[in-house]
Amino acid sequence: MKNSMDLKDLFLKPRCVALVGVPREAGPLSPLGNLLRWGYEGKVQLVHPHAREIEGFPAVPEVSMLEGEVDLAVISSPRETVPGVISQCVDKWIRAIVVTNQGFADADPLGKRLQEAIVMASRAKGGRVLGPNTLGVVNSFFRFTTSFMPLEREESPVGVICQSGIFVVDAAHLMGGLGLGVDVGNGCDVGLTDALEWLAGEEQVKVIAIHAEGIPQGRQFIETGFRACLKKPVVILKTGRSPQGMRAALSHTGSISGDDRLLHGALRKAGLIRVWRSDEMRDVVRGFVKLPPMRGPKVAMVTFTGGGGIILLDAMASEEGLEPANLGSGAIQAMREISPPWMPAGNPMDIWPGVMKHGMAKTYRSTLKAALEDPQVDAVVCVALALPAYCGSQLDSVEVIRELAEKSQKPVLVWFYGPEKEEALHRLDREEKVLGVESLEKAAKVLGAKWSYERWRLAQQD
Repeated sequence: MKNSMDLKDLFLKPRCVALVGVPREAGPLSPLGNLLRWGYEGKVQLVHPHAREIEGFPAVPEVSMLEGEVDLAVISSPRETVPGVISQCVDKWIRAIVVTNQGFADADPLGKRLQEAIVMASRAKGGRVLGPNTLGVVNSFFRFTTSFMPLEREESPVGVICQSGIFVVDAAHLMGGLGLGVDVGNGCDVGLTDALEWLAGEEQVKVIAIHAEGIPQGRQFIETGFRACLKKPVVILKTGRSPQGMRAALSHTGSISGDDRLLHGALRKAGLIRVWRSDEMRDVVRGFVKLPPMRGPKVAMVTFTGGGGIILLDAMASEEGLEPANLGSGAIQAMREISPPWMPAGNPMDIWPGVMKHGMAKTYRSTLKAALEDPQVDAVVCVALALPAYCGSQLDSVEVIRELAEKSQKPVLVWFYGPEKEEALHRLDREEKVLGVESLEKAAKVLGAKWSYERWRLAQQD
């Protein structure tokens, strides 16, 4: 009998999953091992040509011998067998299929023919295939994953769509966790556009990160992206821009990259935030997750170093729309109260002379509080010391920044300098409503992305 569940739920929230070609042991590179570790509450059935039991689960030799209604099949059997296995799946009315194997359009001519056979077999009775060459799906909220790579489960508001499983792993470890993820792999059937529509409709996902090597359904993808951006930020890293990158994308997933200039304009018009490097994606995504929205483009800086202020100003100049804030009278007065008479008060707010006179915590509290309360300021970038000699003082400044950021509805970012900065960033990473960054350029990139998105949303309301 045909399964009546929505296609998205068949892939992301299956009640019963069949693992076809699963290894005999649920080791560190096994989807069964991940399901067991994650505590998946649905039914698991196994198909193996020889084993009759794996890790306490009964196994059958043929898909046709599976019991009852199966929502999703995950296939990792040898590539030559995959078209036949898919035919068995659709004969049993299994509409959702994940093929994890490599060796299809990402490989040789035989692989390309096999991939075409996969699509033909699945469409014969209305099946849909995710992959091949994929980790499949991750749904931390549902305690479900098809990934054979070991992942930690965290119910994060980050959703990831990618054409390379490394971005799933990266998000799980470096973007503050992964709530929902779809690796389309070669994208022979289910593609970026499908996955984007799925994640846009999931309320638990607050920001979507996309890695794309090629976008074959350009117009549909842009239209879907526009609708998604009306609900939540969408950040995209489009690779394969150079001739060398295009050739590598073709061999990696069989993707073909189009005219990048046309794509760039379309992405921008649709509201998607484009980044150019993987580390930028991590920072921007974390900025959307942790920080409040930007209500305007004006940025203040609280710093120990005048040179750092110049670096930030230069970086802001390359981010369209950002501008240094002209401080109001309250912030100017706060600066004058903690500074010697010869020290000019302005933005960047250089507080080092005040620290020498009043100490770290008092100076930082007075200055940062005034900046956050200033109606002329929309976001604040802080510079904090991370030097062994100032260990106690450095911790005091972090606590002050955390406390004031918690009470504010404005984004607060912190850049540490000194040999202890890694420890300081790690400590700050556990806090909400404040973001630690590895450089002032990255601070500007995050704020530029946030303001670009908010400005686009405001334009849609006109």
